[in-house]
Amino acid sequence: MKSGGELGKASSFPSLALLSWFEKEARPLPWREHYDPYQVALSEMMCQQTQIATALPYFHRWIARWPNWSSLALAEESEVLSAWEGLGYYQRARRLLALAKRLHLDHGGLLPKEREALFELPGLGPYTVAAIRTIAFNLVDFPIDGNVRRVLSRFYGDGSFSPSKQQDEAFSEKMMPQFRRVRRRRELAQALMELGAMVCRPKKALCQSCPIQADCCSATPIRAQAFPVKKPKAKAKVLHLSFVWIPESGGLWLRQRSPKGRFPSQYEAPNVEALTEADSKGRLCDGLCVPVAEVQWSGPIRRDFTTYQVTWHEGVLLNSMGFEAEARLREQGFDNHPYDHVAGLNLIPLMAKRLRLQNFKNPTSLLPS
Repeated sequence: MKSGGELGKASSFPSLALLSWFEKEARPLPWREHYDPYQVALSEMMCQQTQIATALPYFHRWIARWPNWSSLALAEESEVLSAWEGLGYYQRARRLLALAKRLHLDHGGLLPKEREALFELPGLGPYTVAAIRTIAFNLVDFPIDGNVRRVLSRFYGDGSFSPSKQQDEAFSEKMMPQFRRVRRRRELAQALMELGAMVCRPKKALCQSCPIQADCCSATPIRAQAFPVKKPKAKAKVLHLSFVWIPESGGLWLRQRSPKGRFPSQYEAPNVEALTEADSKGRLCDGLCVPVAEVQWSGPIRRDFTTYQVTWHEGVLLNSMGFEAEARLREQGFDNHPYDHVAGLNLIPLMAKRLRLQNFKNPTSLLPS
């Protein structure tokens, strides 16, 4: 087994064996019934950074509400974001809406097949373009996602860092002849992804059930665990974010965030992000002109992201604000939203979850007893 980025002993990928396996084992996913380009593109966007099992209920509801590009193009962004709530990475939903509007206006509500035309559309990167061309239109292309990289890293015994442009180019050089040779290109692309998801798993690979085990450079779960080789992770930045519910006059004080940055265009309660818990809570309360002791805090909630780690601290202001605090909030874009209105807003996911779990008409119920 070679390392250092060289591709190992296997020179010809056993496509026919993989296709035979896929024909028997493929999951009956809805976008595989007719390979409608709209449904294929939607599935690709929904399933990026999201497991298929999680995305499926959203997919079914979405198709029932917006069955094609033109119907989606007429939707309001707030409707789209609300339908997307729970999937995370909300920029995907915005890109999908922008794509629908462009297709509706310039392409008669249809996705083009040509690579150059697809790259001119908003929200479509190299992977999505390749996936649409191969899966929706059965054209020669090679979509490489995390599952495919894992399968090929193990199959070829490739010790280069993954993901990397160098590795993707090497895999493309190996696999493109296969996609030119076979007619069932959409099945081959999905079979690689399916194998990575169901058999060649990140942990505890099921090598004995693998249809290409005989030609694989890894071939055993122990060897497979060595691939793909990941780059050393940079130390995550640690942040503390304190937010506070301010119940007044039958509503909560909220504002809509900027369309750029984290949580774009979503609603939020007053909050402050800082490097320490004390600084975060202190600055938040200073801005509200109240002592920290007048906010009743609940236990911390930790969330890990790719490059940073955030500990959330939730509080409820138990006493009424003064005029100065209200003026400051209004200057920052906050407003008092009636409880019935809050239910229809697209809040930051963690804040929305806290309100869904509890009775937001009585915010003190958010606190531990």
